[in-house]
Amino acid sequence: MGRFSHTLRGVQRLRRLGIGFVAALVAAAGLCTQTAQAEENRFALVIGNSAYQNAGRLANPGRDAELIAGSLEKAGFDVSLQLDLDENGMGRALDDLAARAPDLDVVAFYFAGHGIQKDGQNYLIPVDADLRTPTSIERETMQLKSFMTVMEEVPISLLFIDACRNNPFAEELLTQGNSTGRSAGITRGLAPIRTVGDMMVTYATLPNSVAADGAGQNSPFAKALGRHMATADTEVSVLMKRVTRDVLAETNGQQRPQQLSQMQTEFYFMRTGSTAPVRRDQRTLLAVYPGSVAVGEEVSVLADVPQACAPDFFNISPSLRITPIPTRFFKTVDLGGDLVRYEISPGSRYGLLVQEQDEKGPNRIGFFCALGTALPDARKKDVLRQVAGQLAREVFSGTLGTAPELVTYHFAEFRIN
Repeated sequence: MGRFSHTLRGVQRLRRLGIGFVAALVAAAGLCTQTAQAEENRFALVIGNSAYQNAGRLANPGRDAELIAGSLEKAGFDVSLQLDLDENGMGRALDDLAARAPDLDVVAFYFAGHGIQKDGQNYLIPVDADLRTPTSIERETMQLKSFMTVMEEVPISLLFIDACRNNPFAEELLTQGNSTGRSAGITRGLAPIRTVGDMMVTYATLPNSVAADGAGQNSPFAKALGRHMATADTEVSVLMKRVTRDVLAETNGQQRPQQLSQMQTEFYFMRTGSTAPVRRDQRTLLAVYPGSVAVGEEVSVLADVPQACAPDFFNISPSLRITPIPTRFFKTVDLGGDLVRYEISPGSRYGLLVQEQDEKGPNRIGFFCALGTALPDARKKDVLRQVAGQLAREVFSGTLGTAPELVTYHFAEFRIN
């Protein structure tokens, strides 16, 4: 990549100094232990509805549900993963959630599939629904409020609704209303809602808007959520800002998740027990965009990092070949508040221009830095091996090692077509 051709000439010099290297690495990760609070009883209901019988199959909800279920399990949740539920199956899932609720400290609910709103109320659609008229909505779907009412009993509750995908049921009912001149109370997307207590509800896109199912293996929202859930010591409201940023970047600003929350209690998916250095790094942000590029197009990188972090940037190809990106290629800006921005964007003196010889498929760009003393070159190579192993497991951010050689890393994925 370059004008990464120019970058690679710099890499040759770095390689002779023993700092940079290009090699296929074996995953040998050693991420420090990240566990949920042992005293918390965490449960998650995860539903992915893909195989709609009367609306065409959605490609990604099943895979999205599996991705989020795996991420929640790693965060200490007991997970019930349910795929392609009909109306009775969704009812049983709600009953099971209600039975568990009195004993829970934290509950999470993720739904991927079709949703619809009518008269300001939101409904999740089972795979066997056949919504021929507006009156069939209440009979053949599950009201989102039913799940929220059950979850209100739990001290901390988190709902993630990736159900605003282009919906043939809604389009047909809207067409009916337009042809008759009568409003059926149907609107695209989902309606705004009011949360109660320590509850956060996150929509994959803004109310009254349509979200993307995703051209790859997962929707933009599920991919970003699953990735950031693995970040230790990041409070959930901060984590969701990062999810929002990544979805905006991947969809070129077309899809913006929204959080609806009155939460007063802090919640963390992962905790390490680390102190000041990791808390300081919570403000670190990384964006790589657009999410998909072709030969001749440029990749932009933006990273906001604490001044104590002297980042080493790299691109890691699908075959785990590593290319250093020297920091002199970045424009740097002092943001104040102990933060520095590193940025490469189109029109900069240096750019990352995709060339024909660049490896196609999912590439990862990011950085690592020591939060204590500077790392020797031999230690940097070891860190890169560990980072490559974590990326192979889809863990894009985290910490490695222990003080005084505590290392933080942040990577983001983009695809070369």
